[in-house]
Amino acid sequence: MKGKVSCGLFGITEDFEEAYLSLDELMIKNKEATFFFAASGNSMEPLICEGDVLVVDCSKKPQSGQVVVVEMEGERFCKRLVKQNGALYLVSENKVYKPIRVTEEMEMRVFGPVTGIARVMR
Repeated sequence: MKGKVSCGLFGITEDFEEAYLSLDELMIKNKEATFFFAASGNSMEPLICEGDVLVVDCSKKPQSGQVVVVEMEGERFCKRLVKQNGALYLVSENKVYKPIRVTEEMEMRVFGPVTGIARVMR
């Protein structure tokens, strides 16, 4: 099937003005403490997909239930931080993956909570 589609701005006149939206203003509250990470893997799908850009503010204190970036055993991971019955877990959104119970023997540091997700449509 072959057809045409208009890609112009119909119904909008030249004097129409939209408020400016800055992604920096929307997603970055503390410039010096904000970092960007490219997501890989499928453990956080459907919330976070391969190639998404995670906005992480390491100045914010992570809370139970938040999605965070952690450094553990020399690698970085993105998981949901869950405190339950005195224990700490790193939980994937994809139910194929089992929660990881964090023990004192593990070298784990929470880098910061994910405060935004940017996705380029492909």
